[in-house]
Amino acid sequence: MKKNIVFLDSSTFPDHLKFNKIKFPHTWKNYKTTSPSEVINRIKNARIIVNNKVDLGPKELIYAKKLELIALTATGTNIIDLEYCHKNNIKVCNLRNYASTTVAEHTFALLLIILRQIKGLEEDIASGLWQKQKIFTMVNRRVFNLHGKKIGIIGKGSIGKEVAKLARAFNMKVEFISAQNLKKTQLHKFLKRQDIISLHCPLNKNTKDLIAAKELDIMKTSSVIINTARGGIINEIDLVTALKKKIIAGAGIDVTTAEPPKKSHPYYQIINYSNFVWTPHTAWASEEALKASMDQLILNINEFYLGKPRNLV
Repeated sequence: MKKNIVFLDSSTFPDHLKFNKIKFPHTWKNYKTTSPSEVINRIKNARIIVNNKVDLGPKELIYAKKLELIALTATGTNIIDLEYCHKNNIKVCNLRNYASTTVAEHTFALLLIILRQIKGLEEDIASGLWQKQKIFTMVNRRVFNLHGKKIGIIGKGSIGKEVAKLARAFNMKVEFISAQNLKKTQLHKFLKRQDIISLHCPLNKNTKDLIAAKELDIMKTSSVIINTARGGIINEIDLVTALKKKIIAGAGIDVTTAEPPKKSHPYYQIINYSNFVWTPHTAWASEEALKASMDQLILNINEFYLGKPRNLV
């Protein structure tokens, strides 16, 4: 019997990259995107759901009577009701360690743009300010080295460890803290010590708004925060306020609570700030990481039906 596979948001992968072969009889239907109102109709006959960011809870999954496996094309599982799946013998697998290098590199790209004032310096050139100088250079903006800076990494998974490796190559001082069972007093002491905070923990009830007004106020006024994890870990309104009031020195953001964000999103208020860099959840999406994730996805599915399940959550 052919297994019916549906991919609910295939546009999360570019068309020029191709999947490896499924090694059992199947049908495969790609949906570029799936709105909440379309979910039930698309999953009701599925044996396998391939999914990146479409929410799947009891009110949707109850109609998927034939469902055997949800194969996520990402590491995070917050979009899936895992409790419901465990109770109803629906297996869920995710991707692991495929994006550690690319997210770590993106973290430092954001950080360097802020500390070296790249946005502001480009603006100065475009406005003709450099051309008006009477010397060869411009020293109107303060730029800083990574060397010797203290970087606090929240989350010690594969990405956090890769960030630490790059940080040490820049001769930075690295300190980790786990977001699991983290007490506010521990977090606040940790934040006070750091020049840079980099977030690499999952979004859950314990980490939602982990960094809000009080935490930002505790940080050094010279500090920079980078978030390539999940948008809800930082309170976005509080971060905008902190940058406007110069409570911290800068922020590099790759993720937001709602994606894509509406034009009313608070980050649009500061998008032209030279100490704020915002990218559209692309830290994970280098060519190399995309291919690795696609290969791992198909391996997860094939191995599951060979009786050797991997990366189950």
